[in-house]
Amino acid sequence: MPYAMGEYYERVSDYDLEYQSQSELDLPFWRELVQRFAPEHILELACGSGRIGLDLLKMPGEQTFTMDGLDIEPDMLKAYCRRVEALEPAIQQRVSLHEGDMTDFHLPRKGQFDLIFLPFNSIAHLYELEQQFGAFRCVYDHLASGGTFVVDTFLPDIDYLSNALNRPSTVYLEDEIASEDFTMLMYTTRKFDPIEQLQHITWTHEKFFENGDNERYLTRLDMHVFFPRELQILFLSAGLQIDAIYGSYDWKPLGKGTRQIVIGRKK
Repeated sequence: MPYAMGEYYERVSDYDLEYQSQSELDLPFWRELVQRFAPEHILELACGSGRIGLDLLKMPGEQTFTMDGLDIEPDMLKAYCRRVEALEPAIQQRVSLHEGDMTDFHLPRKGQFDLIFLPFNSIAHLYELEQQFGAFRCVYDHLASGGTFVVDTFLPDIDYLSNALNRPSTVYLEDEIASEDFTMLMYTTRKFDPIEQLQHITWTHEKFFENGDNERYLTRLDMHVFFPRELQILFLSAGLQIDAIYGSYDWKPLGKGTRQIVIGRKK
């Protein structure tokens, strides 16, 4: 079954603009996580253009951990590389980027990572059971003994999914984003497949430039909806012990927010 994913990430600068506000929400969580666990070697899966990884590398203090990033989209990794090249050499030496599929990867530090994390809904790109099991198996193999794996994804909203199931053609104005050169309106339609547990999302992007020009384009994205017990079973089936589950980026328990952030550990 073909799934829509790549085109959504092809316009890297637009993607980064759309999600710049996300950094205010989740970056404090990831910084504190690194401070709590004090890892030597970190791997970020679906690292994208480096929104999270670069922020962690620039944390103040005596942080000396290495940061590996894995992503399947070459344009995202190229943007990440350009940003790394603008950093001081001491930080550059701590970064290793890899183009690859998180369902089947083999990195030089296999078995050495103290912390592996999969942030901001990226697990929703694992559509099939085989992909999910493959990703967790690779994570287990790359973790050091006692190493930690953290997954952050949205908590399913039943009312929201009901609307996407029963009124799939409804168009919503999802966001209005302003940059120095243009204003972008984003309209969305969502259809939910309850059998495959998939959201089929279509965005219409309308950009209005300061010089009077305009541009319109569509992007599509499919996202698997993980229910809490389903996600927890993936951790346990991979041999990972679940240490904690949080419902928000301010460390509230599951059910007290819109997220499910699962922290597992290799025994």
